Amino acid sequence: MTMINIDFEAIEKELGLVVPNVYRNFIESVNTENYQLASYGIYDSTESILKGNKILREKLFDAEPEWELEYFDFGIGDGCGNFYFLHATHTEDDLVELWSHDPEGIEEVSSGSVFFKRIIAELAVDFTGPDKHSFQGNASWQK
Repeated sequence: MTMINIDFEAIEKELGLVVPNVYRNFIESVNTENYQLASYGIYDSTESILKGNKILREKLFDAEPEWELEYFDFGIGDGCGNFYFLHATHTEDDLVELWSHDPEGIEEVSSGSVFFKRIIAELAVDFTGPDKHSFQGNASWQK
């Protein structure tokens, strides 16, 4: 049984943002159920979160729309080159949006609470449920 151990303080310090409670609660649920995020290409460590966020900041710095410094990439996209993210300026932030390249823009998805419940439901059935094609891990560089 491998617990996911994330140093939220190090992430906040290095990225200059605030990791929202909704994401911390998601990781707690993942640990309670012993889901292995890395096997789905989803960030599962302090290092992968830092690397993934730095990659997107560099890659999308001058993109349209621009990737803002307060966007927190938690390692899940839609499988079509678009990235889900949380605003990360306050611990209470609870909005997941999608950075989209085609069409260009930011799309509101749902509250983080609802979004992460959907992810947990898919993890419980090994991504064979109704949302199996809605999510894909962003950490292809981890493999």
